[in-house]
Parts: sequence; C-alpha cells; structure tokens
Amino acid sequence: MFRKMMKHLANNPGLKLLSILFSVILWLAVVNVADPDATKSFSVPVEILNKDVITEMGKVPGIVGDTDIAVFYITGPRSYVEDMTSDDFNVTADLSQVDLSQDGEAKLVPIEITAKKNDKRIDINRKTVNMQITLEDRSEQKFVISAETFGDPADGCAIGNVEVTPNLLKISGPASIVSRINRVTATINVDGISGDVSDNVMPVLYDENGLTISSELLEMNQSVVTIRADILATKSIPIRCQVSGTPASGYQYRGVEYAPETVLIKGEAAVLNGITAVNIPADVINIDGVSKDVETSIDLTPYLKEMGVSLVDDTANQVAVKAIVERKETRIFNFDTKDIKITGLSNAYELTFGGTTTTVPINVRALEEDMDALEPKNIEVILDVTDLVPGTHTRQLTINLPGDKYELMNSVSVQVTITDKNAATQAPGNNTGNSNTDQSEITDNDRNTSDKPQESENISDKDDEEDGQDSNQDGSPDVN
Repeated sequence: MFRKMMKHLANNPGLKLLSILFSVILWLAVVNVADPDATKSFSVPVEILNKDVITEMGKVPGIVGDTDIAVFYITGPRSYVEDMTSDDFNVTADLSQVDLSQDGEAKLVPIEITAKKNDKRIDINRKTVNMQITLEDRSEQKFVISAETFGDPADGCAIGNVEVTPNLLKISGPASIVSRINRVTATINVDGISGDVSDNVMPVLYDENGLTISSELLEMNQSVVTIRADILATKSIPIRCQVSGTPASGYQYRGVEYAPETVLIKGEAAVLNGITAVNIPADVINIDGVSKDVETSIDLTPYLKEMGVSLVDDTANQVAVKAIVERKETRIFNFDTKDIKITGLSNAYELTFGGTTTTVPINVRALEEDMDALEPKNIEVILDVTDLVPGTHTRQLTINLPGDKYELMNSVSVQVTITDKNAATQAPGNNTGNSNTDQSEITDNDRNTSDKPQESENISDKDDEEDGQDSNQDGSPDVN
C-alpha cells in the first residue's frame, strides 16, 4: 500500500509542485510567527564627501541647523532589526552633488543611507532626506590646548604638573563654526593612579557655554595629542604666623588667630620630608602703634614656591589672620603704710609716717583679667632710708609688681619723720636751760655724721658730763 502511494506521488509532477509550495508557505508562516517584524529609529551624523569641491571655490560649507544629523528608521524581522546599531550604516552627503544654481542661501545636498549588513532583510525609511548647507568664508584660528584631568589619584598622592604636547592646535573651517570655539582641552584619567601617567587623546572643542563642538566641516592640524600628568606625594603641615611691632601705649598684644591652621601641600617626597611648617615672616603682620585688632589675608603661594612645593588645592592659598590687641585698664590700690618694707633704718632711730593718712595710692595698669587677679598683698613696697638722719624727709617708694604684665603708672613718695630713740629718753634728765641747746647740738651733729649714729650718742653723753661739771662748779645751771 505504501509503495503504491509513493509510486503515485513520484509519477505526478503537479502534486510534487503543490507539495513544495505548501512547504514554502508553511515555512514562511512559521518564520513570521517566530520572528515578527519590528521597527527601530536612528540618528546618525552625516559624513560629508568631496569637500574640496567647495574649498576650490575659496569657500567652505556651513551646515544649516542640525541637518547634518540624519534621522531614519528601519523595519524588518525583529532578530535583524535589533541586531543593528548606528555603526552599521553609511550615512553620507556628497558635496559634488550640490546644485549651486539653487535659489536662496541654503543649498540642498542629498543624504544617502546604506546598511553595512542585513541590507536584504531590512527596509530603510528616511525622515531626513537632504542636508542643507551654506557657502561661507573660510576661517582659521590657533588655540592653546588646556590640560585637564579626570578622577582622583591614589591616597596620599596628588596631581602635579600636567602638560600637553603639542599644546597649540590650528583649526580651520566655516567662520560660523570656528567663531563659536571658546577653548580646547585634552583630558587624562588619573583615577587611582600612584605614579606618573601619559596618554594619547583627541582634543575636544567647547563653546562659551561649555557645550562640545563637533563638525565634519572642521579641520585640525593635530587629530591626536599626548598628555602627561606627574603624580606627587602629599603632606599636611601647620601654618605659623609671627607678629612684629609694639601696640600703642595702654594696649597689649594678646596673640594671633588664623584659619586655616594647616594646609595640604604636594611635591617630591625628598622635598616634603624636609618641610615641617610654612612660616609667615613677622614683618608681614605689623602692629606697631596700633590700638585695635589687625586683620589681613595672606597668600601662601610665594612662601610655598620658595620651598619647592605647592598646594594640593590651588584655591586654598589664602589665610585669614587676626592679630589681637587689647586695651589695658587702670586701677588704684590703696596700700597700707604698715605693710611698707623699711630698709636701712638704724637700730638707734625710729621712723613714723607723716600726715594723717595710713595708706598710699599705687596706680597700676594691666589687662582686665590680670588686674582681677592682682591684690595688694601681691605688691611689694620698699622704703629705703639708708642715708637719712633724724628729722622730717620726703622719700620715693620702690614698688615691685608681680610680673611684666603689670605696669606702674606713677611714682609714689611719702613723708617720714626719723627720731633718735636715745635722745628722746635722755632729754628729761637735763636741766631746762640746757635741754634746747643739747638737742640742737645733737641734731646738728647727727646731720653731719648721718652714717655714725653711735658717735652722735657719745657726743650727747659728753655734753651732758660737761654740763654737770659746770653745774657743780658754780652751783647753778648754765643759761645761754
């Protein structure tokens, strides 16, 4: 039975053709169900061909708007569509095809889009059909390439010198595009780097708003430049400020405040090892004759440069400094005369202070906090009477204050009376007629022999003996 059926099929061509057709339809149905159609959009920059056609005219093409970006979409089986990227298409505009006889400033250049693969499987539908150009004057300018870095070096490291070779870029193209160029940069990645690094990179053009400029119409004499970055060691060091001069009378320098107190510097490791601080010279902050705080800002850059290092953060070069000057206050202490230390007084003499007051005023100047700590018991007052003889005298006191932070504002003098203790006890034993004469003689002798009190005592005794002899001889007192 089976053999008869196979023989029947083999001998029937129509049936064979029908079987093949059915198989194809079935295969297409299966494929369509398993791999349905899909759509995908693209925006691809247009590659401009044969620019020399325009440049030979002494002109350069200028792009109108964004017409050098071709917008299109493709359709086809999903597996093929999803496999396509922008790099899988050739998008070109051939300037040799431009019709220069067109009216208006803008000229139309047809855009051609072809697929590099799967071209038999997909359909390309263009939204942008033509690129519009204008014929502009050619412009040429030179720009210095700025070196920039991306990322942060390894811990304990900082970016040192960064340079680009060559650092001059010549750009030519349509004047409307060249005039928009504000700066040109080359960037190197230093993220996590602990040693010197170099790389070959493409210069990037920016306008004044920081937006990149990219155009097929621009020509550069260097498409790639070399950028190198030195990686240096870092160290945190303190700042030390000194002050020169003396404030105005009645004011005292209290100290200096500044911020920041430390800075992070970078340099070769051998140089950093020998640096312990950045010192601001005293003549930079002068307080001579001032009566208020002195505030200023100091640039650390020149001092660090002298040491062969620099700041990790170039913007942290300013130090705010304030030299504090405080006004002193004056206070009068009434010092008890009984606490005055007397020196040079003979044992034969007695000293009493004149007047009715029992205190002397001592005028002291100091800072308020120091003044609050000062008490009369901390003050030493000395009266030296080494060269004084009996009588009334005015003498200046020696006043010693506890430390240089206190200033004596006035000299203090006291009136004292010195008497001879021996003369005072012998006066009642003398006759009335001789008492005045004897006392006068003692005073005169004492004034002539101020450094020999014992001798004065002997003279007084001798006079008493002579007076006694005279009295005994004539039996009556001597009246002068």
